[in-house]
Amino acid sequence: MKNFKKPFYHFSIDDVIDSLLEVSDSSNDFLSHYFFKFLDTIHYKYDANVDLYCFYQKKTGNELRTLNDVSDRHKEIFINNTWLHLGPHALDYESAPYAQTPDQQMKTFDSIYREIQRFSGNPSKCEFLRLHFFSESYELAGYFQTKKVHSLFTTDKPAITHRMNDTIRSDLVSHGYANFNEIRFIHSHFRVETLIEKNFSNSDIENLLKHHLSTHGFVIFLTHECELKNPEIQRIIEFILSYLKKHKVLSV
Repeated sequence: MKNFKKPFYHFSIDDVIDSLLEVSDSSNDFLSHYFFKFLDTIHYKYDANVDLYCFYQKKTGNELRTLNDVSDRHKEIFINNTWLHLGPHALDYESAPYAQTPDQQMKTFDSIYREIQRFSGNPSKCEFLRLHFFSESYELAGYFQTKKVHSLFTTDKPAITHRMNDTIRSDLVSHGYANFNEIRFIHSHFRVETLIEKNFSNSDIENLLKHHLSTHGFVIFLTHECELKNPEIQRIIEFILSYLKKHKVLSV
């Protein structure tokens, strides 16, 4: 893939909002929170960069919480830890970007970018985005260029792509990426929780990584914020990152 020296990998976490609200509501140290503590650990041990894709809002019972409720008192932590990137995912769990008009999507993403700027000191550091439910918002290519986003991730499911044509699907299968409507799409290879569901052994995971690296020269994997509470998810992420570091696969 152009612009990146192979081999490389990208790790990201979808559906993020709870952890940001929890560290804001708590008087405890930022890195004492299990979520950010784990991210700090994997960066320190494996030189991992992490993209966090954020919802704007979440309803809990009768209470609606938004990124506007996230405190800016941890701004220096975000500024100083340049390996931690924040970007938009969707309005909320129920609202897929693909179900919104382009104007509605831009309004949602602008709200998320504005809050990220406020509490982290940066509008966004994400050059890649995975939109909720793998929305393929190629109509927003020009908008994303203004945000310095050059690539959107497509689904890890067998469909490969939901809205683009067979030529693009073929390129995604063969090369792992394709350009469409002046924006790059990259195939998401797997989510960590699926490896548990399929009862993958360490050897199976190594073979999976070898396959994607030999086929595409890179590996794209993800998990979800709620999954980080599971010690087995954390163990597998560390196993993957240890393998990638050992084999000199760089984090982007």
